[in-house]
Amino acid sequence: MTTYIAFLRAINLGATNKIAMPKLRSMAEELGYSDVATYINSGNLIFSATKEAAEVERELTKAIKDTFGFSIDVTVRTDAQLRSVLDKNPYPDGNASQVTVAFLTEAADKKAKEQVAALAAEHEPFTFADRCVYVNYSHGLGGSKLAQKFNSIIGSGSTVRTIRTVAKLVEMCEKR
Repeated sequence: MTTYIAFLRAINLGATNKIAMPKLRSMAEELGYSDVATYINSGNLIFSATKEAAEVERELTKAIKDTFGFSIDVTVRTDAQLRSVLDKNPYPDGNASQVTVAFLTEAADKKAKEQVAALAAEHEPFTFADRCVYVNYSHGLGGSKLAQKFNSIIGSGSTVRTIRTVAKLVEMCEKR
């Protein structure tokens, strides 16, 4: 049995893509996943399954479409992978609510990397690592041009969480 964390992109933002967390947990249990939990209302699903991550991503994506009537990207990591993301944070002294990690379904291409570099302000260091992008928005996300355009640069196969959220999810996995 593997513990997984699924990140759902762009749910519960304003009036679009509404998913109630109890219904999400119920859907996951109907797929045969066990020890299902959610963290906050932004689409962080923790569960155990015997299937491979790619199969879990496909199942969840299809089940969300079938259950809730819309398509979203779902990115899945194991608890060990999530721990590694946290351990490899290149900005450990940054504010945990301003250091973000974008979880990518595929590694970023050269063009995306160049666009991030061109748009990032001097005080917004970033690091591409495997299927993640770390950004330290040390002056906040609100006025950042990079934060505003990040998803359009990287593409739809990404979802962003703060290091604070990642740390909480790691903690939840360790308590299982």
